[in-house]
Amino acid sequence: MSQIAVRLSEDELHQLDSIVRQSGFRTRAEAVRAGIRRLSADAREQRISAAYAQAYARAPLTEDETQVLDLARTLAAELPR
Repeated sequence: MSQIAVRLSEDELHQLDSIVRQSGFRTRAEAVRAGIRRLSADAREQRISAAYAQAYARAPLTEDETQVLDLARTLAAELPR
């Protein structure tokens, strides 16, 4: 595993320490790695959402597909949680 140096303000360091204490991370490094994984996953989800939006802009849903989607949403909303 590679090692890097990061400069943090006192406020950022206090926030990181608070996250470590409250979230059960064993170390600051563990919390930072989890944050990087989260940012990476968020960026991936944004890329996927953009790709879906572009695809549907090129080939919008048909009326039948829209009705099926609406029905599926209605049924999903009625499922017990």
